[in-house]
Amino acid sequence: MAAFGSLVLWVTLVVAVYSVCASVVGARRREAGLVRSGIHAAYGVCALMLLASATIVHAFLSNDYSIRYVQHYSDASMPIVYKITAYWGGLDGSLMFWVLILSTFSAVAIWRNRERHRELIPYVTAVCMGVCVFFIAMLIFVKNPFESFIGHAPLEGKGLNPLLQNYWMQFHPPSLYTGFVSATIPFAFGMAALLSGNLDDAWLRSVRIWAMISWFFLSMGLTLGSMWAYEVLGWGGYWGWDPVENAGLLPWLTGTAFLHSIMIQERRGMLKVWNVVLVLITFLLTIFGTTMTRSGIVQSVHAFGQDNVLLTWFLVFLGVVGLGSIGLIIYRMPLLRSRSELESWASREFAFVVNN
Repeated sequence: MAAFGSLVLWVTLVVAVYSVCASVVGARRREAGLVRSGIHAAYGVCALMLLASATIVHAFLSNDYSIRYVQHYSDASMPIVYKITAYWGGLDGSLMFWVLILSTFSAVAIWRNRERHRELIPYVTAVCMGVCVFFIAMLIFVKNPFESFIGHAPLEGKGLNPLLQNYWMQFHPPSLYTGFVSATIPFAFGMAALLSGNLDDAWLRSVRIWAMISWFFLSMGLTLGSMWAYEVLGWGGYWGWDPVENAGLLPWLTGTAFLHSIMIQERRGMLKVWNVVLVLITFLLTIFGTTMTRSGIVQSVHAFGQDNVLLTWFLVFLGVVGLGSIGLIIYRMPLLRSRSELESWASREFAFVVNN
């Protein structure tokens, strides 16, 4: 089981890398066949991540303690529902769950827009699969959920943390992960618009639904998480100003601002630069929140523990994406000029700007 799961991850990495390369080369050379190949590879990444996830869930349900991750977060006496939620209960599994959601959302977004935005989709595919490549590489080289014991495997599991064996935890982490991951889709469309030079308002219409999905699930995840903390941790209130809680709130704020500001661009052709910046900041804040939780750089009940190697990976990724995106925005600045200007300080548009 462990060897099969690791093999699936390796194949997924290869397919994701191919998807990035085929999509970019196909777009630059205007080869439709190569672009279609990259899109189909993205669908393949989704299918492979479903297979990998089914493999780890089966390992939990069958009490396969030869896998370290299963032995650490499960035991035979746990109810089935907590064996399933143990999939995302630890660091390794939560990263794989992240890739599962991202690959699924990417496949859906690409499929829905494959005919409507022919010039954008190759770059959307490349950006989404590029993020997948980063996380899959971490799964393989840093935090492999299929890592097995050398020699004899333990006969019993350690079990899931009692604090996590709560009904709120069946929904809080998946909701928050979904909110975080869905922010990648607007980012991918924004970067695709910058890369292709098609900076009209068409890309906004495609990302509005994804921005709303991200906002909804972030809201749900934060609410359920605060209820869990209130009930289990006894903070005495719904918000304990935990640093990881606050890190989850930040992309919610920028996502809310984006949902408001896109209306100004669609109606008046204004705030083009600001909208692209908001999409970028929201994505970077989701990665930053993930970094805080997984690397243990802050003390929190949400943190998985100190991991300097993982912290280095995340910081490099944040640096590359941040600098590369800012460079693209600066390069395309002439195409991001507004079609009109604020009429007065008392206008509705100026109120939106102040609100943002």
